[in-house]
Amino acid sequence: MVSARKQLVILGCSATKRVVSGSVPAIYLYDGPAFRVLRTYLRTYQWPKKLSVGILSAKHGLIGALCPISNYDVRMSPQRAVELSSQVVRMLRKWRVQHAELVLILGKDYVRALDGALNHNCGTCLKVRLVDGPIGKKLAALKLVLLELGQDERHAPRQLKPLNRPLYFLPDWDDFVDLDFDFQTDSFSVSDRHRRRERHISQLTHPRKLCDGILVSLAQHMTSKGLLKKLAPDDGQTLAPPLVREHFRLRPDQWAFGDCGAFSYVAEERPSITIEHALALYDIHGFDLGASVDHIPVKDLRTVDGKRRLTRTEQLARIRITRENADRFLRLHREWGARFIPLGVIQGVTPDDYARQVGDYADMGYEYLGIGGLVPRSDAEVLEIVQAVAQAARRLRREPWIHLLGIFRPKLQAIFRQLGVASFDSASYFRKAWLRSDQNYLGVDGKWYAAIRVPPLDDPRTRRRLEAAGETEDHLRQLEKEALRALHAYDRRALSLERTLDAVLAYDLLLLRAHSDTGTLATKYRETLASRIWERCPCRICRDIGIDVVVFRGVNRNKRRGAHNTLMLYQIVRLGK
Repeated sequence: MVSARKQLVILGCSATKRVVSGSVPAIYLYDGPAFRVLRTYLRTYQWPKKLSVGILSAKHGLIGALCPISNYDVRMSPQRAVELSSQVVRMLRKWRVQHAELVLILGKDYVRALDGALNHNCGTCLKVRLVDGPIGKKLAALKLVLLELGQDERHAPRQLKPLNRPLYFLPDWDDFVDLDFDFQTDSFSVSDRHRRRERHISQLTHPRKLCDGILVSLAQHMTSKGLLKKLAPDDGQTLAPPLVREHFRLRPDQWAFGDCGAFSYVAEERPSITIEHALALYDIHGFDLGASVDHIPVKDLRTVDGKRRLTRTEQLARIRITRENADRFLRLHREWGARFIPLGVIQGVTPDDYARQVGDYADMGYEYLGIGGLVPRSDAEVLEIVQAVAQAARRLRREPWIHLLGIFRPKLQAIFRQLGVASFDSASYFRKAWLRSDQNYLGVDGKWYAAIRVPPLDDPRTRRRLEAAGETEDHLRQLEKEALRALHAYDRRALSLERTLDAVLAYDLLLLRAHSDTGTLATKYRETLASRIWERCPCRICRDIGIDVVVFRGVNRNKRRGAHNTLMLYQIVRLGK
């Protein structure tokens, strides 16, 4: 219904622009009066659900407010307006379905670019409101439109407070599952993902929490998946930001944490995301906590030609880039009036590299520090670095919050607590669900169990491996179905362990693994089945899907198992084991 559709506000770009490096969402580049009004509103209120914002640019034409663009020097003229007319018409036709009204806050030269659309109504069926007159009248109209659409106050994020245990953040890479997936027929609830009831894996154990918050990497901005995925300029999703807390359905006692995903650009000379872009994304999507832009001084780079060892000079340059970025990140955070909590990331090679910078970051004004570059290091190296950082932090008048980026390290947890580590993020237990051959499911007895592999024949990699066995497709599909049928019958206690294992292995043995590996897996499968370990778990996932939680097959089983493992990890962290 029209009443449920949105208002599309189109602003004319301003000649006044911020000086930025690289690209930023368009709404953050322009600094004219209308954009200041909009950004002031967004510092006070949440982005209204019925608000879309488009920008008419002399260089780019009609684009969404979130479309990333760089500085340019092109001015609107009557001739340029005519040149842009067809692009404007095309964009309005694409966006018309989701909007009921078009509000134009434009100068007269910009209006000309819309003449073609407005004169023929562009097939839009939109109600059009053109605000003309002096700038004061236009700004007043813009304020009124915004206030009418929403006045849900945007609260400052809650400060993270030290507990008797560290906070745990779960990294996300679009980890959603079909809530109504049918495990008996092995089918999605509906074919169209956008029509499914999907939930993030952090919601699957509700009302129990499995993390203290979600960490989202800006590296998603270079991919086609996730909250911050890369969007085409004409994509309607560039007109309004999804708010991170709503996207993940976070509870009041959970935080949304953004970081840069520095390993995604580790092979580049400089970070591929700019300070301004990171700041804008954290702010516009409503993150509670945002990390500065760092650059990892790794020892070895993986290149097309193999490996290249960074020199000490190159490593020091990356440490300096990270520190300078942190300084500018915090200064811009203040200048822009960003609402999230800034976290300064420290990089180093030696423990002393890290420790000597702790005081520098405190002098900048950071109260939250992230220790980066730890993922590839051994436990002994990590411990030395954390000890050095903690010792430097104790010398400060006010000890900072210390977050360890990307690691858990179970053997070091007790020492981390003693050293005052306040939080960490890790996806290791989640990813074990499908990355290990023998440690996929963490039982309530504290032991790891192998998941039972019944890979889908429709997966191209599985199909190639199975077809190499020389079997017909019909026979392979029959074996696949028999394996699943046997597992479900075993879950109901309607089939013996031996007959179930026979059905599983009849399909599994065709995957052409090494003989020793196959024998080991058969033993592990027997151990998992004999234990019936899933029946002893009280978590909602194991109760709901039974044996399917230990079946290695597709995202709807594998990610649910990963969520179960993450819940087990969270319980370990909470109990301090």
